[in-house]
Amino acid sequence: MNTLGTLFRLTTFGESHGPALGSIIDGCPAGVPLEREHIQVALDRRRPGQSSLTTARAEPDQVEILSGVFEGKTLGTPIAAIVRNTNQRSGDYEKLKSEDRPGHADAVWRERFKHRDHRGGGRTSGRETLCRVIGGAVAEAYLAQAFPQVRTVAWVSQVGNLVSAVPEAGLTRAMVDAHPTRCPDPVAREEMSKRILTAKEAGDSLGGSIDVRVDGLPVGLGEPIFGKMKALLAHALGSVGAVTGVVWGPPDLLSRIEQPGSVFHAQKDTYGGIQGGLANGEPVSLRVYFKPPATLADHAKSGRHDPCIMPRAVPVLEAMVSLVLADLILQLNARPHSV
Repeated sequence: MNTLGTLFRLTTFGESHGPALGSIIDGCPAGVPLEREHIQVALDRRRPGQSSLTTARAEPDQVEILSGVFEGKTLGTPIAAIVRNTNQRSGDYEKLKSEDRPGHADAVWRERFKHRDHRGGGRTSGRETLCRVIGGAVAEAYLAQAFPQVRTVAWVSQVGNLVSAVPEAGLTRAMVDAHPTRCPDPVAREEMSKRILTAKEAGDSLGGSIDVRVDGLPVGLGEPIFGKMKALLAHALGSVGAVTGVVWGPPDLLSRIEQPGSVFHAQKDTYGGIQGGLANGEPVSLRVYFKPPATLADHAKSGRHDPCIMPRAVPVLEAMVSLVLADLILQLNARPHSV
């Protein structure tokens, strides 16, 4: 399954060391303002080599729009876009033809398909997420036209056992991007940076969490029963390779569930902005947990990898959320009872 969505659909293709990776976005309405630069800005936030905290693979990740856009607006036809790989070092992975990396999907992929591209992880590489960012940028262009009040922002909230303070309302992506860790807490982010660099020098890795907040959603957005907003968000976010868990609600939700119902339900932010599978008018809040990257220096001495994936995963999660929201808004508008 390489396609996400019902009406607003993203299909991704390509491998880490292949000629290119790309996206096909189908279902985006015609007339949505969309320039190449809008997608490029999103890709620049995800691209490798941004700082000493990330992988040394230096890819410019320049997007090429092949179809679906004319004179700065979408045509309503499939939008195809690619990013060409330019900095592969496939020889670094030669031994992986016959050896499986601990913690990776090499063995199960081989068992399932009987054949795989071992170079850089092939289709299972984190590089595939650039395709999601392309789709998310198109989704956000649609959201900006259909529901301009919707704002999605994500930030790194935990590295290892270090948890940051909850940011004040009004947090922007520019504020998040102001530091390489993408953590807005001025104290925690400096310590996070030190820990990531220490892990990198030791050939080790760190996991943690990213928080996501969505403001401005219309009340009732979502589909009851099997199309619940929380279920669709969990599906989209859980499809990101390194994600190991998703929690809906405020950062302290896991401690709140120990409270009696009379206390739990008296706190209006308890539901994370979703009730009965539908947006309730409050900000939608999520915490997404990441495992430490599985590639360590002792079994990938030549390859280039992130010691901590969360700083570069922030725009990926924002993209996945935007894809779900764009799809749900199209579904809402297609319903005879929509307003």
